[in-house]
Amino acid sequence: MTPGLVRTVLGDVESLGVTYAHEHFFMTGDWPVRNEPDYRLDSLDAAVAEVAAAQRLGLSAVVEMTPLGFGRSPSLMKALAERTGLHVIAVTGFHKSAYYSDAHWLHHYTPGEITELLVAEIELGMDEYGLVGPLVRRSSARAGAIKIATAYHAFGRGVQRLVGAVAQAAVRTGVPVVTHCDKGTMGHELLDALSACGVAADRVVLGHIDHNPDPGYLISLAERGAYLAFDRPGRIKYGPDSEIVALVAELAGRGLGHRLLFGMDLARRSYWPGLGGGPGLTYLLERFVPRLAAAGLGEVAESALTGNPRAAFALRPPGP
Repeated sequence: MTPGLVRTVLGDVESLGVTYAHEHFFMTGDWPVRNEPDYRLDSLDAAVAEVAAAQRLGLSAVVEMTPLGFGRSPSLMKALAERTGLHVIAVTGFHKSAYYSDAHWLHHYTPGEITELLVAEIELGMDEYGLVGPLVRRSSARAGAIKIATAYHAFGRGVQRLVGAVAQAAVRTGVPVVTHCDKGTMGHELLDALSACGVAADRVVLGHIDHNPDPGYLISLAERGAYLAFDRPGRIKYGPDSEIVALVAELAGRGLGHRLLFGMDLARRSYWPGLGGGPGLTYLLERFVPRLAAAGLGEVAESALTGNPRAAFALRPPGP
């Protein structure tokens, strides 16, 4: 591992270019709880078409946030990267613990055992089966971040224990921790728990945090050093883009634009134009970024798409 590089499915790279910090391209199995066809993403051709359209606008890299147990596919991520030239940063780790059955190993293995499984996914290669066992088919594609998720205003069953395992794996491997903050809650609680286990706030990316569009709350998280992943643009059912533009302006006005990341989180078939939906992967660069530029926030947007993700996802020297 070379500190300063970013780990992608095709190897460690020095630069990323324009980066979306939260995306989903492949969820090839049934979700553990919500077995809905809209959440099944299994077409390489559809993913290539979606990416190619965004690449024409400048997209260069994505963080593919599908965790263990959700049909994550290292082989398809590699194929997407090879066919398009896209830098794909994959994750190991977990979604909300309630999505996993009572029999799942995450509820029963010790934190030390879980740490070893996560470290192997980062250093040796991801399991094509998502560690559902009993066999492991090790891919050459390695994970570049570790995901952990909290419930709405709560950690959820066993997550306090998982935090320790995730933190130790992150410290040992030098990768960042990426999070699912349900409805934008539990930001400070996650930072506190990870910090207690040795993970600094500037190694944490707080996902979905713009679903809680409270400027004071977001400023307080950014001031601690955490990266704020705004992944709501274009999904108007959660609120208008004007809210996100205002939040970006508030954070930039406080000198915190360097803590921002952007993404789309298009985890449904109905979000992809090629599959009959929208807003599509192009929306961020085609519609939202020009709106920021019109509000005098063009430099902030450029940093959130280039320099900030390069810093957020860079490998750090491993700790003990």
